[in-house]
Amino acid sequence: MTEQPASAANVSADFVFGTLATDDLRLAQLRAARSGVTHGHRLTPQDPLPDQPVQIEVTTGPAAPCERVTCYFTADGAEPVGSRGVAERGIAVELQQAAVEWDTLLWGYVARWTGELAPHPAGTLVRYRVEAWSAQGPSFWASEIAGVVTGERPADLNPTDAELFNLPGSQPLWPIRRSGSFAYHVDKEQVPDWLRDAVIYQVFVDRFATTAARSFDTPDSPGGFFGGTLRGVIERLPYLEALGATVLWLSPIFPSHSHHGYDAYDYMAVEPRLGTLDDLRELTAAAHARGMRVLLDFVANHISSHHPAFQRALADAESPEAGWFTFTRWPDQYLSFFGVLDHPQINSDNPDARAAMIASASFWLEQGVDGFRLDYANGPSHAFWSQFRAATRAIRRDSVTIGEVVETPALQQSYTGRMDGCLDFLLMQALRQLFAFRSLPVSAFDAFLRRHLAFFGDNFVLPSFLDNHDMNRALWVLRGDTRRLRLAALCQFTLPPPPIIYYGTEAGLNQKRDVRYPDGSGHPEESRLPMPWEAQDAELHAFYSALVALRRATPALWRGQRNTLLLDDAKGLYAYACAAEGHTALVALNTGNAAQIVPLPAGAWQLALASDPALAVEGGSLTLPGGTGVVLQAR
Repeated sequence: MTEQPASAANVSADFVFGTLATDDLRLAQLRAARSGVTHGHRLTPQDPLPDQPVQIEVTTGPAAPCERVTCYFTADGAEPVGSRGVAERGIAVELQQAAVEWDTLLWGYVARWTGELAPHPAGTLVRYRVEAWSAQGPSFWASEIAGVVTGERPADLNPTDAELFNLPGSQPLWPIRRSGSFAYHVDKEQVPDWLRDAVIYQVFVDRFATTAARSFDTPDSPGGFFGGTLRGVIERLPYLEALGATVLWLSPIFPSHSHHGYDAYDYMAVEPRLGTLDDLRELTAAAHARGMRVLLDFVANHISSHHPAFQRALADAESPEAGWFTFTRWPDQYLSFFGVLDHPQINSDNPDARAAMIASASFWLEQGVDGFRLDYANGPSHAFWSQFRAATRAIRRDSVTIGEVVETPALQQSYTGRMDGCLDFLLMQALRQLFAFRSLPVSAFDAFLRRHLAFFGDNFVLPSFLDNHDMNRALWVLRGDTRRLRLAALCQFTLPPPPIIYYGTEAGLNQKRDVRYPDGSGHPEESRLPMPWEAQDAELHAFYSALVALRRATPALWRGQRNTLLLDDAKGLYAYACAAEGHTALVALNTGNAAQIVPLPAGAWQLALASDPALAVEGGSLTLPGGTGVVLQAR
């Protein structure tokens, strides 16, 4: 166990930032969605193949009294136009009422409607809108919340949305609905195999490595600049190769005034503090030469208020760029990233804004990168991502897009065909509850895992992680216990999804303060301290290297047939077997504090990896000290 900072006694509960971060927000979102016209991107199939018809589903709640529901769609990329069952542009399809359900939360009835959209050939972008209407009443359109504005309450707010993001004592945030169409792209695209087999290493460029291994800078606060560069990453590629990483995920590299870069003001250049375009090209080429791919962190949802397009929009309400943004009161009230006015939100359905963002992504693919991690990917519309993926695949056939969608599994799954996958925040929470907070029994974790894996289809990947740049590090919530960190990592790396290592986790990097200060304010920069190149935990690093090697030696094994062998909540014992391509592995974990004996299935087993070097197999059983685990392979 490493020495733990005294302040680590105050470890905060995990807080995952997003629109569903609290019970109050979840309840309000659910009530708002169910009360009106809700589509929720419910399509069957979710990712249509060429010449395959599509079933669409819609619900209407008490706030949308109607007698009929119509879907208007186009297949030429144009926005559909129509009303009251008549299409002015495109085709109108009448939906049929399939069922009526009572909703106790709303204290009213909810009707479910279904219909079929015609099949289309490969390469077709299908756009559609949904209208609920009555001959003698108003129309109600399926929509979704695009973002929030601060300040004065906008006019014509949906009544069920008015208090959606507002909590007592906080600044009012007013939700604004998106009026653009829904869309899907018809194709045969699949998740590239290299992503399924990946071991991803998250590099926070400013904090990872300096040029020529010089000392990191010492800013006044963790929010300052520490001096990491792209050249530093290039020089540390041998380290990453030796660790076994196959994919490098770089934090935003675009010009920005912040240390994190999630507020870029130029999407076609590299931040000078970090290096040059030539540095990036050299990095991607050198990574490729070592068998590694490179992902860029890409923010299509919002930009810096210093971006020239936003400055032109502020200067002239009639400028073309004004349409890139959603002003509710020009020039000082507009959609922004959770009300942060320095992060104005892009209107992803504006043709010019959409084209500019897709063009910038295409530019970086042409420079050699292999894809993108998409920040706050549930901000832009599904229609935007449908076009984004089609355009980026046209540049690089095996490029990938991985979304940060901190939402429900249902919404994450709806991006199938629009992205290759989403970061698995739910699994991260379950892993930390099991191994760090000790609040989840092994039986509950196993049940969650089986259901979670069954919920998503084969054409959607959910990379796993124990920590990232927006939350307390794993070692912090484990209170410095590297033994339990090894145990958690052993579980993570023997699960089906491709694992992510947050820089420094493998080296024992911790933090000095919790990301939640005593006053309740959030400071994620506390978990972004510089890489400890001169003071690494050698035992932990050696374990991670062996773990990555095991994962890479038999990648199909961890995605193969899985069987739970042992669940003992009282003792904290958890064991499962994985089998594929003639190989079988047994994983046994002791999440409790006391040593336990684990009986082994019949057969000959040999030790493949142990989280504690002293562990050994003895006859037909295994003794596991508290907080340890093993991987055994059948001979």
